Amino acid sequence: MTAVWRALTHNLGWKVVSVFLAVLLWIAVEGEPELVTVQSVPVFYRNVEPTLALVASPPATVRLELRGPSDVLSRENLSNVALLLDLAAVTEPGEKVFPVSRTSVALPVGVTFVRADPPELTLHLDRARESKGNPAPKQ
Repeated sequence: MTAVWRALTHNLGWKVVSVFLAVLLWIAVEGEPELVTVQSVPVFYRNVEPTLALVASPPATVRLELRGPSDVLSRENLSNVALLLDLAAVTEPGEKVFPVSRTSVALPVGVTFVRADPPELTLHLDRARESKGNPAPKQ
């Protein structure tokens, strides 16, 4: 019995420190578990050329797969997430494809963009029709 007691108490300080460090490491690694959620977000289009118009029912929403801590993935935090497509580079009518990427989505801190469904949006742009009182520019 004394041999067992001696084995348990030998270098007791080092044993206590190592258990304490192991617990700290476990807390740091486990911390808060990361979750994955799928969120349907609205699509906004900006910098659309005044002479062009989106036709053929452009998508109003896309589904985003997002990853992050459970407290950050709450409905309140994700309620302002939207996909913002900048159409400034589009100056001619036709069919254009825009990939949905992390750069076009404003996400809260701690949330990671995983993927989008659909991964790209195909938009059809045509010449805008002239409205009464606003003639279209002459070419």
